[in-house]
Amino acid sequence: DLSLQALIAGEQVQLNGGWRSGEAGRGQLNGHLTWGQALGMDLRLQGQQLPVTVEPYATLDVAPDLTLRLIDDKLAVTGKVLVPKGKIVVRELPPSTVKVSDDTVIVGHQTEEGKPPMAMAMDIDVVVGQDTLSFSGFGLTANLLGHVHIGDNMDTRGELSLADGRYRAYGQRLTIRRARLLFAGPIDQPYLDIEAIRKVDDVIAGIRLSGSAEQPTTAVFSEPAMSQEQALSYLVLGRPLGTSGEDNNMLAEAALGLGLAGSAGITGSLASGLGIDDFQLDTEGSGNSTSVVASGNLTEKLSLRYGVGVFEPANTIALRYKLSKKVYLEAASGLASSLDIFYKRDF
Repeated sequence: DLSLQALIAGEQVQLNGGWRSGEAGRGQLNGHLTWGQALGMDLRLQGQQLPVTVEPYATLDVAPDLTLRLIDDKLAVTGKVLVPKGKIVVRELPPSTVKVSDDTVIVGHQTEEGKPPMAMAMDIDVVVGQDTLSFSGFGLTANLLGHVHIGDNMDTRGELSLADGRYRAYGQRLTIRRARLLFAGPIDQPYLDIEAIRKVDDVIAGIRLSGSAEQPTTAVFSEPAMSQEQALSYLVLGRPLGTSGEDNNMLAEAALGLGLAGSAGITGSLASGLGIDDFQLDTEGSGNSTSVVASGNLTEKLSLRYGVGVFEPANTIALRYKLSKKVYLEAASGLASSLDIFYKRDF
C-alpha cells in the first residue's frame, strides 16, 4: 500500500510519500534526488512496527530512522534502527558461516576486474529488545537485548546480552547466569562472556565460555571451588563424584566433548590441509565402548571414518563409497573386518 509523490523540477526530483506494511506497520520516505553532473541523493527513511522477515531464521518488528546521502559517489548512512520485538529461531547454520581461508585459490575461477565498490560511511545505532526479542537455537532459549553502534567497514562497538536464558547441555537444563556479546571491532568477531550454571543444594556448577567467537575457550567451574572432576560431576550428575565405573564413563564422555569442542578449529584446519572435506570430530558410544570418531569426505562419493577407543584399545577404520542416494558400500577394519552394502531410507 504505497503512496509516493514525485515533483520534478529540472535536474531534481522531490520525493514525499509513505506506505503500510503488515497490520500496524507504517513507513515514510522524504527527500530529493539530483542527476546533474553526477547522481546525488538526500533521503530520510522512517518507519514504525515494520515487519521484516529473514528467511528462514527471524520475524522482526523494526522501526528505522535513517538518513541516506550520496555525494560524489560516496554513500553515507546515518541514524538509528530499533528492533523492539520479534522471534529468532536457528535450527541449523547456513554453509556460508564456514569461512574460506584468505589464501584459497579456486581453480578455473576468473576474478573480474571491475569498478571498485562504492565507498560507504556508516553511523548507525541499533537498539534491540525494548519489548521482547526471543532467541531459540542450539539448545539455548533466551531474550536478546542491548545496543550496538555500527561504523565504517562494519566496525561495531557495543554489547548484546541474553536475559531469562536456559541452555540444555549433557541432558541438563542449565540456567544462563550471565551472557554477553561484546563488540569492539568487526561485527562478526564479538567477544563472548557466558556462564551457564546448575545449582545443587549449596553448590553451583557451571560452564564458562569466553574469548573470541572464532576460537572460544570452554571451562567448567564451581562455587565453592573444587576440582574439575567434582565440578563436572555436579554439573552432569547433580551429586558428588562416586566410585562407580558408570559415573566415571559418563564424566569422561562429557569431558571428552568439551575437549573436542575446543580443538575443532585446529583439527579442521589440519584435515583441510590433507585434502579432507567436511571434516567432523565427535564422540560415539557409551560406557566402555566410548570412542573418538573422525570423519570426512575424500571425494564426492568416497568418505573416510576413523575411530579410537577411549577405554578399550579398539581402533576402527572404514571407507564408504556412495553408489546412489540410498545405497552405499562400506569396508571396515577393526577387531573384525567386513564388507557391507547398506540401504538407507529416511522416514
